[in-house]
Amino acid sequence: MSIAPESIVTFLDFFGVFSSAVAATVLAKRQHFDIFGAVMIAFVASIGGGTTRDLLLNRHPLFWLKDLDYAWTITITSIFTQVFYYQFERLDKPFRWFDALALATFTVIGIEVGQMRGATAPVSVLMGVVTAIMGGILRDIVCRQVPLLLQKEVYLSAALVGGVFYFILMHFGVGLWTRDLLTLLLVLAIRACAIIYNWNLPDIAIRRRH
Repeated sequence: MSIAPESIVTFLDFFGVFSSAVAATVLAKRQHFDIFGAVMIAFVASIGGGTTRDLLLNRHPLFWLKDLDYAWTITITSIFTQVFYYQFERLDKPFRWFDALALATFTVIGIEVGQMRGATAPVSVLMGVVTAIMGGILRDIVCRQVPLLLQKEVYLSAALVGGVFYFILMHFGVGLWTRDLLTLLLVLAIRACAIIYNWNLPDIAIRRRH
């Protein structure tokens, strides 16, 4: 039984929105935002990437305006996370782990939406990267944090590698659901290794010898 791309995107979208809302709310609570401020940060993080993608692809109406379940999911998830904030903080690096889940999921979503809009492979990879990182950039800016993208973190590169991997799998005829799952797992694995082993991108500046 084949699964429609739209169904996969919807399923992954809500999972990504949930993960992003948790990560954003944890960060907002650390910055002492009130209940409404934390919900707002969750909205910015969860829909920022997808909104940017849809605007670039001229895809209307915007996904979260067409389906208000996104708004409910973000709001409920953020409030739940605030109520159990101290339990979340007992986890090891909760912000980074939930952010990693969102990064991996949104990468796949962006690629799939690009493909559904008839975009070329490079543009679809770009849409995957945009969907994955823009919400986090906006979240970090509003929370007055240096975005992870602008640090030495293996972040954008994980989404980029995942996008290339997706089209390698497509070239070899791997099925849609399997392709999405393997791409998601690869991006998550790269980001997880970066978190656990403190992987950073190398400094390419040439140093002068004295």
